[in-house]
Amino acid sequence: MKTKAVIIASGGIDSSTLLYKMVKDGFQVYVLTFIYGQKHLKEIEYAKVIAQRLEVDHRVVDLSAMKGLLSGSALTDANVEVPNVPETADHYETLKSTIVPNRNAIFLSIAIGYAVSLEANHVYFGAHFSDRGVYPDCRKEFVEAFQYSERLANDNPDLVLDAPFVNIDKSEIVKLGAELGVPFKDTWTCYKGGEKHCGVCSSCRERKRAFAQSGVPDPTEYEQ
Repeated sequence: MKTKAVIIASGGIDSSTLLYKMVKDGFQVYVLTFIYGQKHLKEIEYAKVIAQRLEVDHRVVDLSAMKGLLSGSALTDANVEVPNVPETADHYETLKSTIVPNRNAIFLSIAIGYAVSLEANHVYFGAHFSDRGVYPDCRKEFVEAFQYSERLANDNPDLVLDAPFVNIDKSEIVKLGAELGVPFKDTWTCYKGGEKHCGVCSSCRERKRAFAQSGVPDPTEYEQ
């Protein structure tokens, strides 16, 4: 019997690569994607495509009622624009405007509750080292502390919260994704909701850089 695992998937490179890896590793995966009041739902569409390709159980959790509660972020607040980033600029500084308060902790709490209901002991998400400097909830220390907390909350010492990419950067994830056959053209990274990736937001800049550093051809279509 396959080991059950819940994975949080956003439709981006990191979670899509992790999902492909988990399927290859023989897990029976249950995928959760969250609507949390973000300005566009492109990532939801792409998460659905990836899940359908792998023929795995996928649920979209609608937390849109939280819109207005998680304000101050360029991803959720109509009063905060997603900044364009010059190619030579420090995109980490502009990424700070995209921090959504306590987002991973909220998502993971729900994912762990779902896992408990499935009698599954494994929950995965795609945090990686490249985001460590900006997003506190993508750091190894957070993963370890949250696992400890949730083991206590559920009286389950066997509960595993895992972020396998937490010690590697995005270019290494791209390399792994290429090896696993991840259809990168069917992933979405851009913080704007256009027909194509804008190419100039901090997330697009990071995506471009990761492909360039990995040596993997970038199939992404950009507006600019």
